[in-house]
Amino acid sequence: MDEVDKIIIHSLKQIGCKLETEDEGDDVAFGLQHFTPNLLVRAVSKCLQEINTTIAVPKSLPENMAQRFTIATLLAEMCASCGYRGDIGYQTFLYPNVVDVRRLFMFLIEHLPKELESATDAQTGEEKNNFILLMRDIKQKIATQMKAPWVPQYCRGVANRKAWGCSSQSIPFDPQVSLNIPGSYEGNNAQSQRNISSISYQIPNIFQQVSESDHDLISSVLHKNSIDVYDCKELSLEGMRLCLKESTNSSNNSKITQTEPNVNASQQTIVSNKTVKAFTPLEQLTQEVESLKLQNDDILNKRQVASSKLNNLRQQQANTLAITEQLRKDMKIHERCCMVLENPDENLSKLKDLIEKTKERRQTLESQWKSHRQPALEKINELQTLRQAKNLQNIQELRTIIKQLETTLKGKISQHVQLGEELKKASSTSAPRKEYTRRIHEFICNIRKQRNDIYKILDDTRDLQKQLNSISAQLERQFNYTDDLLFQSAKHDLHAKQAYKFLASLHAACNEISELVSQTGHTTKEIRDLEIQIDRERMRNIATSLEQISSDIRSFETVIKSLQVEIKQMENEITTG
Repeated sequence: MDEVDKIIIHSLKQIGCKLETEDEGDDVAFGLQHFTPNLLVRAVSKCLQEINTTIAVPKSLPENMAQRFTIATLLAEMCASCGYRGDIGYQTFLYPNVVDVRRLFMFLIEHLPKELESATDAQTGEEKNNFILLMRDIKQKIATQMKAPWVPQYCRGVANRKAWGCSSQSIPFDPQVSLNIPGSYEGNNAQSQRNISSISYQIPNIFQQVSESDHDLISSVLHKNSIDVYDCKELSLEGMRLCLKESTNSSNNSKITQTEPNVNASQQTIVSNKTVKAFTPLEQLTQEVESLKLQNDDILNKRQVASSKLNNLRQQQANTLAITEQLRKDMKIHERCCMVLENPDENLSKLKDLIEKTKERRQTLESQWKSHRQPALEKINELQTLRQAKNLQNIQELRTIIKQLETTLKGKISQHVQLGEELKKASSTSAPRKEYTRRIHEFICNIRKQRNDIYKILDDTRDLQKQLNSISAQLERQFNYTDDLLFQSAKHDLHAKQAYKFLASLHAACNEISELVSQTGHTTKEIRDLEIQIDRERMRNIATSLEQISSDIRSFETVIKSLQVEIKQMENEITTG
């Protein structure tokens, strides 16, 4: 059974179960006998989550005893729903024994799904690291949350109580009535939009508004959304009413104007009906369809011509706009030249004065630049010297860091070599995967041999039972025949009467012997069953489980006594009040 336990623990580690105990040391081999109730619940919940990712499974045991019983019964019901036929209940998880735990884990490991990830891991021979397990858990949680229905916030406490078997307080779902969302207002003109944009940075965001008044964010946003939708519906209804009024007015006006052409149209239809009576309704419809097709083609041709004309006009408009822009620029230059040429002497004197002023301004700027240039150059030189000093300091620090890294690298390389040697030694000493598969095949072959032997023994017992039945029937017939013969002859002969008595005593003795043989067989079978049951009970550690049950009963008694004291205090307060 040690090999079976090793295979079970190896498969549990592959699916991501963290099997760690604080009591056992590193030199002690971890087995199924070291499973505590918390560790057992964690491993079974992980297996059930792998089998069915849509269910919510509790992953730990709380401290409260009643909640521990509820979670244990919930896990037992889940295992039974998966198809486990063994004896399972809350005692399997709260008071575990090696035999029941082994059977349960063998069933759960057989029902684990064969995914692509497990196949790739089996090919490469590498175990799953924590990152892959974390990503898979995230995917599973996102998938379950996407499939789960939306639950209101004020009902989440009840849902948690039902799912996890523990109590939780309900969350208040009070919305804020006066919630202002920045950027949600739209004005009719540009001025209103400018005013709103200038004030929007002063308005606090929705998180600040909700946190100040201790209201719920989701309920406040839903309340605001429902108000906005109601306002939009009212506006749309008013617009529909105005459109209906305008349409009724326009229809009344159109009725007055269409009375005269209707008279002429009625006269034309009377004439056309007389000519069309010779055609069937199908022919009339086909002619109408053909005429409509021709009209459609004519309209499309006209549309193409009009679109080409429109494009040409647009091109002409763009060309004329470009020419007008160029003419405007030339016009401005021509106007400036004319203004200069009207009074050439005055304009030349003005230009000379401007040139002299610009020269003087240039000289003043050069003098100012010289006065500011010298201190700037000095500052640049100082900064360059400081920069060089900092660079030298940084280079020295980098050299020291490089030396430290080289030393750590040498240590890591030596450690890597040492770990490689240890890995080679461990791989040579420990049994590889092929050895496990070979042992599993040996177990399967032994089980098949045992099954064939059992079938042979059953066939032999059936044959023996048939032979016994036939021999007993034959003996019964012979006894009846001899009994009749001796009974008839015993009426006239004394020796025959004595032989008849001996025959009856022999028959009774033979019946007693056969009954004794059958009773001995039954007793030996019962002895074997009792020995097997005794061995099973010894494996289950009844003494430890009884101690745990007695401790749980004591804790229940203390809780009940405390509750009774509280009830008496409440009754006394009520009576005194």
